[in-house]
Amino acid sequence: MGKNLVFHIPTYTKINSTFPKPRNDNYDYWVPLINYYLPKSDTIEIHCWNEEIEIIREIKCLNINMLEMQDEKITIFKAKKICTLSDYLLNKNLDQNDNFKWFTVNLIYDGVTVFHLGHWGTEFFVPNAKERDILLIKNVIPPESNLHKY
Repeated sequence: MGKNLVFHIPTYTKINSTFPKPRNDNYDYWVPLINYYLPKSDTIEIHCWNEEIEIIREIKCLNINMLEMQDEKITIFKAKKICTLSDYLLNKNLDQNDNFKWFTVNLIYDGVTVFHLGHWGTEFFVPNAKERDILLIKNVIPPESNLHKY
């Protein structure tokens, strides 16, 4: 049995903003992580705050068969993993201000989350991580990141 991992990328916020950004303004860790965990999933779930109208519109324009749930604050999209959605996660992850687009991304296999990203690409949870998973993660996240195993 593997370990559960929680890791946090060190962040800062710009003046008059609450948006967390990596201290080095770089999301270089995203593509290696998503490349590693996408093949382990069969479903993708994306959460956006309702005020993120452009991002929500962009997801809807992907024209893929997905479940959309909305409450008073958040919109959740859930779909089977297909090339269009995988490509979107890999190659269109930043907005016009170089901010990470999605508040939460969950990669799921057979109904169980295998990779969770929160707070716009700065907080992560990986259940049942094996030693090779831990090594990959340590190699791609910034060295000053906090990584907890339990």
